[in-house]
Amino acid sequence: MKMSSEDMQKKIILEPNYLLERIANEITVYHPTLTTSLYLNETGALIWELCNGQRSTADIIDILTASYQENSQQIAGDVANVITLLLKNNIATLQE
Repeated sequence: MKMSSEDMQKKIILEPNYLLERIANEITVYHPTLTTSLYLNETGALIWELCNGQRSTADIIDILTASYQENSQQIAGDVANVITLLLKNNIATLQE
C-alpha cells in the first residue's frame, strides 16, 4: 500500500486506547484489552508521538526534515512506511 499525494495531506488519527511503551530497547504500541501490538524502532516511536490528530503525513515529514536535515532524503520514505504500517494494523485512520 503506497500513500497517494492526496493521502499525504490527510490528518492522521490514532485509534483511542493504544499506548506506546518503552522497555529497555524495545518500543511497543499496544491496546490494553485487544491482542494487538506493534513493535517500533526509535524513528517509528517519534513519528507516533507526532501523530496528534492535527498533523498530516506531509506535516510530520516537514517537522522531521527541519530537525534532521542530514537525513532528509530518507525521512519521507520512513514516515510514509510507519504511517502505512499503522493504517494496515488499524491503529490509525486518515481524515480530511
